[in-house]
Amino acid sequence: MSDAFEATPVEILTPRLRLRALLPDDASAVHAYAFDPEVARFVPWRPHSSELFAKGLIKVITQPQFLNWAMTKPPTDLAIGMVFMHSFSKQHQKAEIAFNLARAHWNQGLATEAVGAVLQFAFQQLGLNRIEALCMPENLSSRKVLEKLGLAFEGRMRKAHHRYDGFHDMDLFAVLAPPRPASSPG
Repeated sequence: MSDAFEATPVEILTPRLRLRALLPDDASAVHAYAFDPEVARFVPWRPHSSELFAKGLIKVITQPQFLNWAMTKPPTDLAIGMVFMHSFSKQHQKAEIAFNLARAHWNQGLATEAVGAVLQFAFQQLGLNRIEALCMPENLSSRKVLEKLGLAFEGRMRKAHHRYDGFHDMDLFAVLAPPRPASSPG
């Protein structure tokens, strides 16, 4: 069981994106991209699910056990992707990060930009020591994002996740907080 986050998603601005809290009103936009068969290929939900399912998904990931952001590309406020953290452990000062992005925005570095900003927030503002990420071995695009951001491959967990089409292997990646400067004696 994961702990609840004691923070809420704050707005994060990057050179090309605005990351803001994911809202129930984002259901239509999330449905439009997240259930595309190519986007849904490596996620737990079925492609072509209904907008009602998208509303349920948002309801789940806006609970306190998740810390989430909608990716938007100003000047519009339309959600084109999301980044969220879950499986938070206060005792171990760690969490897992996940993300998805509309296919129209792939191969532009936007996922790397958004996930990198959330990693920085997690280390600097939340004081986490470790952030993990899982992806299916076939998900080469997500693997590249994780590796670009310094997450190291730690191993393959065989048949570790079950979804609608059976059990799947998952690759585990992780990054540790950058060393904190030693405090000087008073």
